[in-house]
Amino acid sequence: MKLLYVTDVFCPWCYGFIPVMRRLVREHPSLPIRVLGGNLMDQPQRLSEMLEEHPTIPAFFERLEQTTGQSTARFRELLSAVPGDSSRDWLMHSAAMNLPLAALRRLAPGHELAQMEAFEESFYAGAQNVMDPRFWNEVAARWNIAPAALQAALHQEDVRLAAARDAREAEDIMGEFCLYPTLYLERGTQRTLLARGYVPYETVNGALEAALAGAPRQETIPEGAACGLDGHCDVNAEPGATFRG
Repeated sequence: MKLLYVTDVFCPWCYGFIPVMRRLVREHPSLPIRVLGGNLMDQPQRLSEMLEEHPTIPAFFERLEQTTGQSTARFRELLSAVPGDSSRDWLMHSAAMNLPLAALRRLAPGHELAQMEAFEESFYAGAQNVMDPRFWNEVAARWNIAPAALQAALHQEDVRLAAARDAREAEDIMGEFCLYPTLYLERGTQRTLLARGYVPYETVNGALEAALAGAPRQETIPEGAACGLDGHCDVNAEPGATFRG
């Protein structure tokens, strides 16, 4: 058995879900975890474009902080600075981020959740340009990976194929209900959905404990605030709401 976590570097609710995932992993150490990076930002988009499309998005990030306890202060400061400072108009593109993640997984296996979280936290808590290859070297150094080793991995064809395969698998698994974050319990080829979107720890853990105990498939699945493939985030969904399956 293992956990399957479908997330995305640029999904704000996935950043908010970090403490939930860390606690789940800490309290269920016997469960390995597989992480799939999705394709939320399927087309490159800059922060200025996001602001133009969603002018009230700073208020969304205030709500995210209130809901999850994860700080968004520096990211909101970045958003306020972007209109007058084009040098901080970071680019967002999920497919591009799956490549360094695949390389890190190859070079430092067994740390894929921490590697994904490193990018999510750096973007939303640190307001850093996570698509800058120089930043990738900083993340790689956390696992004692030299810049030359990372660069070599980034150019390996099998690493590039793995990155693309992850995104396709994430979409195939979630199908028409493609929301980030999404968490499953896997038993061989059987997959039990535990949560879609940001859901509090107690709710997710309850679903996990029931699945581990062999309880029948739930008629309702915990569902909360989430991000869809189009890059739009649902700011109205209440954490802990349920989806009838």
